[in-house]
Amino acid sequence: MIILFTFSQMDTTKNGSNSAEPQPPANVSSSRPRQQPTRRKIEYIPLAREVDTYGGRDVHAIDAEWTVQMSRRPLRDINEWGVVDTEHLSMSLRSRLAIELSYALTTFTVLSTMRAQSPGSGFPISNCPDLLDDVLDLVDEVAFGSPEKSLEVDFTAKSERIYTNRELLSLVQDTESRPFASLEFHQGSKEPSLGPMPRPGNIIISVVAIIRNLSISPDNMDFLASFPGLADRLLRLCTMEQVDGKPIPASKNLTLADLLLIRRETINIFLSLSGLINLSKTSSLPTTLRIGRRIFELIASYLVDPSESVPPLASVQLAGIPPTSNLRPPILPDMALEVFTRFSQTDANRQLLTRAVPQAMLWQLLTNLVHRVPMIDADFLLMQREYWSSYVEKTIMAIYSLIFMSPYELKQKIKADRVLGIKSVLLRMARRVLLVPNHDGRGAFHIPARRAVEAMTLLDKAEEKVDAAEPTLPALQFGMGFSDGDDNSSEKGTGLLGANRDVAWEMLMMRDVFTDEVFFNELDSLVRIDCP
Repeated sequence: MIILFTFSQMDTTKNGSNSAEPQPPANVSSSRPRQQPTRRKIEYIPLAREVDTYGGRDVHAIDAEWTVQMSRRPLRDINEWGVVDTEHLSMSLRSRLAIELSYALTTFTVLSTMRAQSPGSGFPISNCPDLLDDVLDLVDEVAFGSPEKSLEVDFTAKSERIYTNRELLSLVQDTESRPFASLEFHQGSKEPSLGPMPRPGNIIISVVAIIRNLSISPDNMDFLASFPGLADRLLRLCTMEQVDGKPIPASKNLTLADLLLIRRETINIFLSLSGLINLSKTSSLPTTLRIGRRIFELIASYLVDPSESVPPLASVQLAGIPPTSNLRPPILPDMALEVFTRFSQTDANRQLLTRAVPQAMLWQLLTNLVHRVPMIDADFLLMQREYWSSYVEKTIMAIYSLIFMSPYELKQKIKADRVLGIKSVLLRMARRVLLVPNHDGRGAFHIPARRAVEAMTLLDKAEEKVDAAEPTLPALQFGMGFSDGDDNSSEKGTGLLGANRDVAWEMLMMRDVFTDEVFFNELDSLVRIDCP
């Protein structure tokens, strides 16, 4: 490389020789200041890439590909899996060997999800009842070690607190959000001595999921509803104990998070079977009372939380759902109401629930259901949608069933409680529902009003203390009021709505009430005061 230096003028002053002062070039102005070079800041900014993968796997790409593949390949038919030896599955379950249990539970899970060509059909569990009995025995052994004994216990004497689903969920979140929570050893954790075996809690969850899959098929509903010990064993898994003021699962192999999952799956199972379960067919009375008490506590845990017992619009706002989206009722309370209305529909189940459930629990559930009744105009606007109308109808139906099951003293308390104000709430709801425009002509939106009038009719009958001893009379049903099934005489009441005659007469003049003879007589009996 050649470097060239350029000098404007040579210096000749060396050795005292004459030298001339350097002169600036003629074309350069001497008055112009010399510019300093600007300082430059060099900053290193690395090129960053947003990472959307988890452990090196692009979850979004996997979901997109999975959606495409599922749309191309439909679910395999049950006949495509060939011949499955159910006796071999039963022997694998009875062996209690880890590899055999893994094979049996995996195969049974796949079979439970199969669907045949005809709609509504699936794996026929009624053809292999021993297989279902074996998995229930497996649950009893893994969860509790032995089956539960039927003891002569007065369940009505116990008045335990109902832990709501919201409380349990908050407790799980507080526990699992602590630093190094996953490294802590707690109830339900896998024992190191088990070796390469699955966690016992996973086995229990797998069996409950199998029963949930089987209960979806209509062909299996009757069989599962009448299968001995199925409801009792599932409800036993949902029980809790209280240690140091905190709830823990009754099974030592379950965590509190496992308990929440099992309780939700059990509600899904009873959503299909509750309308077919008849507690009067159970052989042992203590077992029947135990089932009634536990299923009531399970249902109430989704409905009695004070912060969630609000009208429809407030429940949507509580969930944080934007008003522009598709507003639907809360899922778990809606499912619990569906189970309770189906389970308490038969008179035999109502009679056993009355014996098994204390009055304090009946009162607690009733008050929280009354708080869910629509109150403001926005609530009734939501009722124009079919699923909200169904939600309100189930709420009123549950209130009716609770009043029906209540003894005389509790009915008097419900009627006289001014803070609850059940008469005013139901009357306002019935009047406002009748004003909802009926576009399809079916009158489906007016069903909650009829149920509300029937509930007030039951309260009006609370004046007669003889209703506590009516086993020989026909069961009170919708539209029967104070008269029995064969009596065509006019309804007689005590004037529960005597102070609200203007509103009641306005309702009597409405077309949907005037054209319905039963509805008209029931409402008229609440206005008239029958004097002896």
